[in-house]
Amino acid sequence: MENRKQAILRAVVQEFTTSAVPVGSQALQTRYFVNLSSATIRSELADLADLGYLTQPHTSAGRVPTDSGYRYFVDFLMDLEPIPDRVKAYIQDEVRTAPADVEGMVERVAMTLAEVTRNASVASAPQGALARIKHVDLVSLEPKEVLLILLLEGNLLRQQVVNTTQPATQAQLTRLAARLNASIAGRASDEARRHYESAPLGLEKELLGRVIAVLDVYEKGSENLVVHDGVRNLLRQPEFAESSRVHQVLEVLEETRYLTVLLRQLIGDSDLQIVIGSENTSSRLQGCAVVLTSYGPSERLKGVLGVVGPTRMAYSQTVARLQAVARSASDRMAELGV
Repeated sequence: MENRKQAILRAVVQEFTTSAVPVGSQALQTRYFVNLSSATIRSELADLADLGYLTQPHTSAGRVPTDSGYRYFVDFLMDLEPIPDRVKAYIQDEVRTAPADVEGMVERVAMTLAEVTRNASVASAPQGALARIKHVDLVSLEPKEVLLILLLEGNLLRQQVVNTTQPATQAQLTRLAARLNASIAGRASDEARRHYESAPLGLEKELLGRVIAVLDVYEKGSENLVVHDGVRNLLRQPEFAESSRVHQVLEVLEETRYLTVLLRQLIGDSDLQIVIGSENTSSRLQGCAVVLTSYGPSERLKGVLGVVGPTRMAYSQTVARLQAVARSASDRMAELGV
């Protein structure tokens, strides 16, 4: 595309993003191109429309970007907007004070992202996150009935009554709990699994098996954890003035299992993915833009963090702030061992 056409397309995107009003040649000349005549600008707008980058809602109206126009802007014309210091400080403060458990952290990250982008946000927990055992306690209820109390990092408490194949006194259970804490407390669940494999047959192996079963349930839930926030932000956008549009987006966000699969498909192996309007595989999101990035405490443990909003999105601002939240969340999770 010629430089002048690129400059005019960039201006139309920026102007329409701010005003939500179709952009005419007069507005472009006044605000961006004082050295070009209105006739020249109208000619370029017509060419951009013929190329499929702009459309004209009504004969007498100005132009608005098409999905292809936004795609060209994002791929070739977008420069990330600098993040104001107050926004940087807000992101860092919110993430730094987030709860130390996976669920609490993901919820805070989604809330922070919605606030700084003024759109809806989605966040999935890092896949493959390992539970870390903080403390094990064993309480005798009956000769063959034990209350297993498992405290995980982040002060998550899991309790389960275990029927054992052999009787045990409280004194025996106290000694066994001490051995378990010495060997697996403060370590990730994979260490507990190795300890189980090497343990001799008996009460210790039996109870370790139940510990691992509890960890498996927790970790499976963490992998499927997806939260969203900021739908109220969509209500402020003229594109969502009709309640049916909001309902369509809500339907997607509320279907956790579907959303988990969708996020993984959209992000693929890339660190940043921008899906615009008709590019969305879900028909309910085809009036939206979805901007996604990956985040997590390590290269092996990655979740997806994203923004859902109108195609008339401030992409330069949104991408910059999304990446800033992802960096802060990744650093905090690595620090906490989440």
